[in-house]
Amino acid sequence: MSKVLDKLNEQMNFEYESAYIYKQMAMYADDIDLPGFAHWLNAQSREEIEHAEKMLDFLQDVGYEAKLTGMSEPKADYENIEEVVKTAFDHEKEVTRRINEIADLAREEDKRVYSFIQWYIDEQVEEEANFDQLTTRLERINGNWSGLYILDGELKHR
Repeated sequence: MSKVLDKLNEQMNFEYESAYIYKQMAMYADDIDLPGFAHWLNAQSREEIEHAEKMLDFLQDVGYEAKLTGMSEPKADYENIEEVVKTAFDHEKEVTRRINEIADLAREEDKRVYSFIQWYIDEQVEEEANFDQLTTRLERINGNWSGLYILDGELKHR
């Protein structure tokens, strides 16, 4: 039994759960008539599925019997789009923490996993930077609908 492969399987499931969370956030954005945010969050959801599928392929390639687990119902009610983005940013920080934990374990246990997980480490730098920038822009807009609509229009082009 490989502890690091078990952790990677756990992370694969967390990536699928992340897609589920971002899909629900996109639905919220759509409900409050911010189609650009909905588009951006739907793209995030699809990206998380790609991340999970890449992990699944790796696990199967190394002979690990991957397993899907249940997931919790995602939060659906938010006060505003700022809360959505802040929640998503916090979620990405948790993803980073988990990826780093896998890398630390893999460094000692399995060089194949260590090599594989490097891509995710780099990807998380980009993910956190994107959410950090979006959070900063929303803070500057400070709930002004004119600013929100401008930003919403930009996010349609992701």
